Amino acid sequence: MGHLILQGDNIAYPGFSLLGESSLAITFDDTGTNFLALDFLVLSGTTSVSIDSTGTFGAKSSNAFTQLAETNNDLATVTISGPVSIFLGTLFSNSNAGDGVVTDIAARATSPTTIHSSLKLIDASATTGEVDIIAGGTNTSGAGHFGNGASLNANITITYTGLEIKGGSGSGLIENDAKNGIVTDGNGTGDQVILGGAGAKATLGTGSADDVSVGVSLIGTKELAGSALGDTVKFGSAATAFLVIGSGAEAGSTAGTTNIGLTKVLDAAAGMIINFRDIGLSSSNIVDETAAVASLTTLTAAENEAVKTMGSAGVAYFTFGKNEYFIATNNAETTVSSSDAIVELVGITNIHHAATISGGVVALHV
Repeated sequence: MGHLILQGDNIAYPGFSLLGESSLAITFDDTGTNFLALDFLVLSGTTSVSIDSTGTFGAKSSNAFTQLAETNNDLATVTISGPVSIFLGTLFSNSNAGDGVVTDIAARATSPTTIHSSLKLIDASATTGEVDIIAGGTNTSGAGHFGNGASLNANITITYTGLEIKGGSGSGLIENDAKNGIVTDGNGTGDQVILGGAGAKATLGTGSADDVSVGVSLIGTKELAGSALGDTVKFGSAATAFLVIGSGAEAGSTAGTTNIGLTKVLDAAAGMIINFRDIGLSSSNIVDETAAVASLTTLTAAENEAVKTMGSAGVAYFTFGKNEYFIATNNAETTVSSSDAIVELVGITNIHHAATISGGVVALHV
């Protein structure tokens, strides 16, 4: 096992390669009050990496790791601990923007080839400072977001399925763009979670003012309609929570089928905000269509009848079975269309009756 120690203050280390370590421990030790950063690190054949984010506790003290890249699709686990805030990946739109962890960057092919990443877990549950992580974005056709200056062979696509990311007890931002991705966050206040892939799940702790965005991507890999269907969000403090529905959570090619563009919310509560502005909805029209769908026996029929009866842009909402549904549409339509988005409040039947909307933002009430 190798051990890499980076130490200093107000230092941005250039990237480099460290090959041949089966496992690696990395220590970021910010010795001052500003920042310590590493642009990239390329590994080969490494299956696990542990990162300790430590140092002094100045007002701006932080450690930053733009990208951990592995060449042969062996890396499975990244573990992060420590009390000092750390950034894995970057939140900025520049030449280094993209995933904090990528695998198989040395892959070559003469015909189009898809490789499923070996990466399964990024576990930052032991951290106590702020943690920002971006990972799981599909890299394709030589256009991967690599901070090390490398690019994929134009025939290679690397995808992520089932990637799990765990946050710590401090506040922070976690983006998981993987299909069937899992995010488990701690009890920090104002945590942000982004789900960019389909079938993803986010579970947040009891901190207030948590914010989850579905069908959104800071690195632009999962923004097309239909890319984030069937996602599930569970808030620990839903009464103060925000849910943002992005274009990736629109129905896309699934329009006209069961569970059109559906995002499920567990443990919803009065006070929660659902923001549909990212799909272009600016209407302040909201209509209770429970009576219109009362005699229908399938969810698809109820969804279509709700938007048909509303007959305009806005949000149609209704009770069906033991759940509440909110359908946001920019159209006057007779059936749910590809640009619509739907939120299901699981096990809720008493919130929608006093829901209000302003410019595409819905507030839930009892």
